[in-house]
Amino acid sequence: MSATVILLIVVALCLMAWVIGCAVHFVLGGRRLLNASGQVAHCTCESCGATFDVPAGELGRSWLSKQASVTRTRREGAALVDEPSYLSFAKRLTCPHCHERAWVQVANVNEINASLRGAYLALGLKHIAAMVAGGFLILAIVQIVLGALRALGLQ
Repeated sequence: MSATVILLIVVALCLMAWVIGCAVHFVLGGRRLLNASGQVAHCTCESCGATFDVPAGELGRSWLSKQASVTRTRREGAALVDEPSYLSFAKRLTCPHCHERAWVQVANVNEINASLRGAYLALGLKHIAAMVAGGFLILAIVQIVLGALRALGLQ
């Protein structure tokens, strides 16, 4: 294999790792944002029927969720915005009343989403800008290395 082919394979792997890293950092930033919001989720246990409140950050800890949602498109300025509206949203949490890990219905998930929408949008735009800037930086470094390989005749 020539040095150019090896370099292009390494660049493809670096770009893929950068995109995946930005996506993971975005998800973790969203969880930190939810934890810092100080909001409270109103939950109802599907096992015993008890109602209780948990910090909204608890919703980000559990990976399992079941939901039924409807997306509504509205016009905001010159842009069309798709806005999800959950008909039902349940997470698997430990109920403080029956002490079982059960599905709990979150009653105010639409209000939590609406209050954090602007902050999530700003966070997403920041991560997209970082992803694009990092990708251009990686490609610029590769262009310099390819130019040096051509100058040395190692292409």
